[in-house]
Amino acid sequence: MRRPALPSLVFTLYMNLIQALAFCFACMLVPLFSTAQSRYDVLITECLPDPAPAVGLPESSFIELQNHSAHDYNLRHWKISNGSSSATIKTDYLLKADSFLILCSVSSAAAYSLFGPSLGLSGFPSLNNESGYIILSTETGSVIHAIHYNQTWYENELKARGGWSLEMADLSSPCTGRENWTASVSAAGGTPGKKNSVAGQHPDGQAPSLLRAIAPDSLDLILLFDEPVDSLSASSLSDYQVSEGIGSPDSAMALPPLFDRVGIRLQKPMVPGKIYTVSVQQILDCSGQETSIRNGCKAGLPQKSKSGDIIFNEILFNPPPYGYDYLELFNRGPHIIHCDDLFLAGRDINGHLKDPVRLATDDLAFFPGEYLLLTENADWVLQHYPMAGADRILSLSALPSLPDDQGNVVLLNASGELLDELAYDHHWHSPLLSGESGVSLERIRSDLPTSLASNWTSAAETAGFGTPGYKNSESSADPAGTDFISVEPKVFSPDMDGYRDFCFIQYHLPAAGFIGSISIYDIYGRMVRKLVNNILWGTGGSFRWEGLDDQQNLLPKGHYIIVAELFLPDGTVKKKKLVCVLAGR
Repeated sequence: MRRPALPSLVFTLYMNLIQALAFCFACMLVPLFSTAQSRYDVLITECLPDPAPAVGLPESSFIELQNHSAHDYNLRHWKISNGSSSATIKTDYLLKADSFLILCSVSSAAAYSLFGPSLGLSGFPSLNNESGYIILSTETGSVIHAIHYNQTWYENELKARGGWSLEMADLSSPCTGRENWTASVSAAGGTPGKKNSVAGQHPDGQAPSLLRAIAPDSLDLILLFDEPVDSLSASSLSDYQVSEGIGSPDSAMALPPLFDRVGIRLQKPMVPGKIYTVSVQQILDCSGQETSIRNGCKAGLPQKSKSGDIIFNEILFNPPPYGYDYLELFNRGPHIIHCDDLFLAGRDINGHLKDPVRLATDDLAFFPGEYLLLTENADWVLQHYPMAGADRILSLSALPSLPDDQGNVVLLNASGELLDELAYDHHWHSPLLSGESGVSLERIRSDLPTSLASNWTSAAETAGFGTPGYKNSESSADPAGTDFISVEPKVFSPDMDGYRDFCFIQYHLPAAGFIGSISIYDIYGRMVRKLVNNILWGTGGSFRWEGLDDQQNLLPKGHYIIVAELFLPDGTVKKKKLVCVLAGR
């Protein structure tokens, strides 16, 4: 039997319904298979590295994503990573425009679903309490957003102890770091799944700046900037110049995951032992800020460190209350040294090395004539010593034990060779100090032995009692005079103002083996100080007089006569009288 035909109107309505359903289904399918078209479409906007003790959130870590674009994205096969391990989103999940998603462990998904859309991931990467990476990437490996958070981002010591999340403030500045992140101010300890409690405008007002260059080999340089840079801008070859005739590179590319590094391939190889200058211009960050015209750094091929190249130059072992110890190194040698070749260690009472620690896992280059500061809290140093450069400070998880009275610290290279050793004593401080707390010991001359007590003194009060990462307040590079013994300066004022606080008696002798004494007399011929008493002298060196008598009292202002008497066992005698002036302010 023939089926009766549907009335034309009913048929038309039926077909229109089928077409409409098919169109809607197709619209649903399109975003399910779309991928993000540009970096920063989807952002990491909140995280909870240390969930304990809980404030009001579940006691487990989470990472919040927000779709900051006008498109919907399917997150299937996207990955979230901490830099060493990652978890993959294995199911379809449509993250709609301007919506949130809480990523967490499978066991925490139900608890976090009370705060907003959540997705539990098998193998959810652990978040280090102190610092770490969080990297969001697509199935093809393209990095969409990445951060390298640090405990200092909290700017609140109590909240940094746990239970509070870190939140991004301004979504329009996703490539800025610490300046755009802070601790949540929500009473619950965080705002997973909704607008951040610290949301506000924090535009990026800083242009990217080139910090340093790393040389993996003679033809490649990795340029490290202080913030992520725009990939397209970073690929412009004419914006890079390398000195010594190398010129522009053959290639340039911003490197993931943070894109704060640019790898360039040189046209000609670098020569060992030569220091180059790399300059950049017109490099943009993700906010469109452009590098200044004069933006550059040194570069060169590193060499293995040798004994005497790197020396201890300053030490703060008795910091003020709530302060931190620090150690300063100085590269007095001719070589560029990679800091991952340097190790710091203590020495126990039996003379054994204790727990050597590598200074840096990153390839930080240490150039001749530069200073490098080692501390457990760089922020404290920068706050108390504004002249200290952040790019010359290495934050270590722990320094060797530095007792307040005396101690021993050792610098080694990767082969275990001893580069320098400092066995300090608090008696090296100036007796004129009212107190030693918060006062560093500074090396006076870099060419004299580290173990020489007279080559160390207290940092000047005018310098804030410390000069971490830059030239010492009491440093001296004055060589001995043409005579076998000389005085420098001839007028000095021991007032600890950092200017001519000591009288240095410098000598150079034609042979070893001299035994000698130094006596100091006032203008009436009375001996007021036996500075040196019949000791064996080297062929060159110096002694220091602080203007004190034998009872360690400060002498009156005036002229003083310095008498040096030396002899050799064969009967050779040398005698010299010198005059100096002890002055006041």
